[in-house]
Amino acid sequence: MHRSRSIKLLVCLALGLWLNGIAWAQRSTIPQDREQARKRIRAQRISTPPVMDGLVREPVWRQIEPANGFIQQEPNEGSVATEQTEVRFGYDNRNVYIGIICFDSQPENIIVTQNRRDGSLTDTDSIQILLDTFHDGQNAFIFGTSPTGIEYDGQVSKAGQGDSGTFGAGSGRGQGGGTGQGGAQRGGAAAFNGNWDGVWAVRSQITDRGWEAEMVIPFRTLRYIPGADRVWGLQIMRNLRRHNEQSFWTPVSRAFDLLQVDVAGELEGLDLQVHRNLQLVPYILGGLDQDYTRSQDQTKLARHAGLDVKYSLTPSLTLDATFNTDFAQVEVDEQQINLTRFDLFFPEKRPFFLENAGIFDFGAARETEIFFPRRIGIDDSGVEIPIDAGVRLSGHLGRYELGFLNMKTREVRGVAPANEFTVARVKRELPNRSSVGLIAVNRQSLTHFDRKRPFNRAFGADANVGLGRYTNWQNYYARTQSPGLTRGAHAGLSSFRYDDSHHQATASYREVGPDFNPEVGYLQRANYRRPGFGYRRTFYPEGKHIRSIYPHFQWNRWYTLGTNDLESSYWHNDYGMSWQGGASLSVQLNRSFERLDTPFEVFPGIKIAPGRYGFGQAEVNVSTNQSAPRFASGAIVSGNFYSGTIRTLSLSGGVRKGANLTWSGSYTRNIIDLREGDFTTDLVGFRFNWSFTSKSYLQTFTQYNSRINQVGTNIRFALLSTSSNGLFVVFNTRAVTMDYIDPHNQERTMLSRAFLVKYTYLFDF
Repeated sequence: MHRSRSIKLLVCLALGLWLNGIAWAQRSTIPQDREQARKRIRAQRISTPPVMDGLVREPVWRQIEPANGFIQQEPNEGSVATEQTEVRFGYDNRNVYIGIICFDSQPENIIVTQNRRDGSLTDTDSIQILLDTFHDGQNAFIFGTSPTGIEYDGQVSKAGQGDSGTFGAGSGRGQGGGTGQGGAQRGGAAAFNGNWDGVWAVRSQITDRGWEAEMVIPFRTLRYIPGADRVWGLQIMRNLRRHNEQSFWTPVSRAFDLLQVDVAGELEGLDLQVHRNLQLVPYILGGLDQDYTRSQDQTKLARHAGLDVKYSLTPSLTLDATFNTDFAQVEVDEQQINLTRFDLFFPEKRPFFLENAGIFDFGAARETEIFFPRRIGIDDSGVEIPIDAGVRLSGHLGRYELGFLNMKTREVRGVAPANEFTVARVKRELPNRSSVGLIAVNRQSLTHFDRKRPFNRAFGADANVGLGRYTNWQNYYARTQSPGLTRGAHAGLSSFRYDDSHHQATASYREVGPDFNPEVGYLQRANYRRPGFGYRRTFYPEGKHIRSIYPHFQWNRWYTLGTNDLESSYWHNDYGMSWQGGASLSVQLNRSFERLDTPFEVFPGIKIAPGRYGFGQAEVNVSTNQSAPRFASGAIVSGNFYSGTIRTLSLSGGVRKGANLTWSGSYTRNIIDLREGDFTTDLVGFRFNWSFTSKSYLQTFTQYNSRINQVGTNIRFALLSTSSNGLFVVFNTRAVTMDYIDPHNQERTMLSRAFLVKYTYLFDF
């Protein structure tokens, strides 16, 4: 009865918020008929390619009609952009050519904050171009650049709609359009994959009329349907940073951003031929690997070689293969302090698993993901497991999205058996951002291992439904098969999300059985049902100072299955605002409840006793303009924590010198006083980035984590010949800090270190 009342309450609340939001949606300052009248531009076949020098001055460009007439989304929705933009599209049998002129009446004031491939385009003058090459309103490629000619690219899936069950604390409108984080994987079940790297080229220059750029994108880099007079979806977004202004070619309201593929305009007149693409990327690696935590073979010479292969079976379906896979060049994970009962989430960064990653997404992001590629090649303890070989088939076949992955990992004695992983995924795309799909995941042990079940399987079906212009309904149901686990091996979700310019409302129900066990996925917790809802109202005051004010709340409750006893709850209340110059402020009041049935070790040697704990916390977050030469942010938290109190101070900031040099750092201290004992944690990070060019850089990342008493350093030097291939030099260290405190401690200071040199080369046939 209690469960039935909760569901009815959620349905009534969601319906009321939806109907209220529909009325407010009509107040968008961009008239609805104008927004729906999508723009069209024609691509022109050219016989002579332009000279790729970053100057859009050749006669061939003057013969092509430009995409222009950009309309602001921020700060003055519906107004004409303060500076003109012209983008022209030409093509031949091999490539798409894009000529870009970002006119600027004050070229001396153009802002450039970094010069690194896939660096964020949010805090710099930039342009991003979305190409919906299947014209399906759901999938797209994004190519972006800045006045220094960086290469920025990514893939969009699921019509730009991610997990719709909640929205982030402190988030608000008016924070900058587009894809935001530039190169950072959003963590599974995401709508944007910024770590996809395509083979293309761009040149940019600052001129007396602003800044200009020329792009050349090979058709072999794209996935499309061949034929005559084809039409692609097209959207273009320009960021004019000194005004904190985002403008779009096809005008859209603040309800959408660049990722919303189905509101894009159209690029017409494409005569597309079939291109067979074969790429071979061999690598060689050498160096020294020392790991003093190993019982034997503490020092090893690293000598490896491998091969990646990519072949286009059709222009829309790609076969990838990898042999003796290596990811030495990937940046290390950022350390986190875990004060919860649940496992931490670390996003996937390895290149092979990132292309077309959206096809394999299934479940609730960072909570219940049926397939999480970090389970392949990395043990739960973080130990790397060698990958012998793998194959992936991904892409489109008509209105179907297909994905197949098979990989074999090597046995590591005492850590993991040899395993074979298989994933099969199919989705049928439907109109209005909708789709239905199936997934199957299997892990099969190839050798005996006492601490691992011989197999694990997961199956699921999902349906995403777009309702009208602003509402999305996400659903999935999944089951797992594991030896000895048969009691409630299921998981499911149903979630509504309404999102227009002024209102965002979410209502969801999630359930995970006690024996649900996706070993090739990510599961935060099991044996619960969780209703939740949230609402955010965004105001856009008229004036020169405040851009937006966005109070919002989120309410979640977790009940233990079977008993229906309250296990956890979280009530988040947030009052946030952003300024026209890019600064922001957020004041939060949060209320939590946790029921502990067994002791919880929150810190080594300190266990919180079983019981019921309710605690509240207040938090203040501030951030300065992140595009300024000096930028900073900070947060203060104070309140109750289980049987005692918590005080948290977080600081971050940095300094830029031009576009090529950046120093940034972060520091977080938790001071926790409990009946069971007091403790303090410190987490420190320092980054240095020196971009010699957009394809060559030196990066360092040093971290200190007081909870594990370790300090680690990751140094990477790269000279790239293409998007992700070239020479990499990597030096990693991990050390115990206790030796620095006590010079008489005989424990070895250095835990591990490695010096590796890797070279990859692209053979493109």
